[in-house]
Amino acid sequence: MSKIIFPSETLAETQFALREARITPVRSPLKRLMAGLTALAVAASLMLATAAPSYADKRGDDLAKALAAAIVLGLIVNNAKKHKPAPAPVPQPVPVKKPRVPGVCAIEIDSDDGYPVVAYSESCMRDEGFDYRLPNCARSVRIYGQRDRIYSAKCLRDAGFRVGGQ
Repeated sequence: MSKIIFPSETLAETQFALREARITPVRSPLKRLMAGLTALAVAASLMLATAAPSYADKRGDDLAKALAAAIVLGLIVNNAKKHKPAPAPVPQPVPVKKPRVPGVCAIEIDSDDGYPVVAYSESCMRDEGFDYRLPNCARSVRIYGQRDRIYSAKCLRDAGFRVGGQ
C-alpha cells in the first residue's frame, strides 16, 4: 500500500481516511539476518552447555554454597523490604463544632437608634442548605410581601452558631 494523505477538516476524518493507508513496518534484510544469527547462537550455547560433562570438585562445591547463601540473603532482604510497617495514617481535620450561618443571608436593618442591625432570614438560610435546628428567638416579619422569620446575629451566636467574620 502506498501512503496517501487526504486533507480534511477534522482529526476524525483524517483517521478514517488513513485507516486503510497504514503500513506495517518492514525490517531490513540486515536486521532479519542479525536476529536469526542471534537466535542460532543462543540455541547453540544452550545445547553445548547441557552436553558438556560436569565434574564434582571442592572449588565448585564452595561456589554452589556461596551462591545459595547469596540467594537466601537476597530473599530475606527482599522480604524485609516488602513488609515495611505502613506509615501512620494522616489525621483527618476535625470538623468545626459550630456551624457557620451563610453570610449571603445577612440583612442590614436600620434600628431606632440609628445604628444598623444585622439579621438573617430563615428562608434564605434554608435555601442555602443550612439545615440545622434554629433557636426559638426569631421574629416574624414581611419581606417584599412574603412572611418570613428573621434571627438577629446575637440570637444565633448565643445559640452556638458562627456568624459573620467569626
